Amino acid sequence: MGEGKGVWSWVHIEDVADATIAAVHQGIPGIYNINDDQPVELRVWLSAYARWLGAQPPVRVTEEQTERAHGSDAVYYANHLRGASNAKAKRELNWQPRPLEWLAEVSANIDPSF
Repeated sequence: MGEGKGVWSWVHIEDVADATIAAVHQGIPGIYNINDDQPVELRVWLSAYARWLGAQPPVRVTEEQTERAHGSDAVYYANHLRGASNAKAKRELNWQPRPLEWLAEVSANIDPSF
């Protein structure tokens, strides 16, 4: 995967439902990104998720290995993806995401260098 600096946005499914209900009730048409406030690099969230599950830390592989095994899209997502902004949903729908418990509980104690 290389350095794992691709940034991912997460969301609780309940937050998606809450935002959808808010948009319908307020009659505000449009497209909204419904995601957590703090997009996280793959190298951080994958390590945190593995730890939360009680699994072994992720194995580090090169971009070349990833491309051969999974293709160029996997390399892009792992290293170049940029997180989404939820500013419009927060502003127009008066919506707030919940924190990601699985990430908050363990991210302070992980080595994100996998």
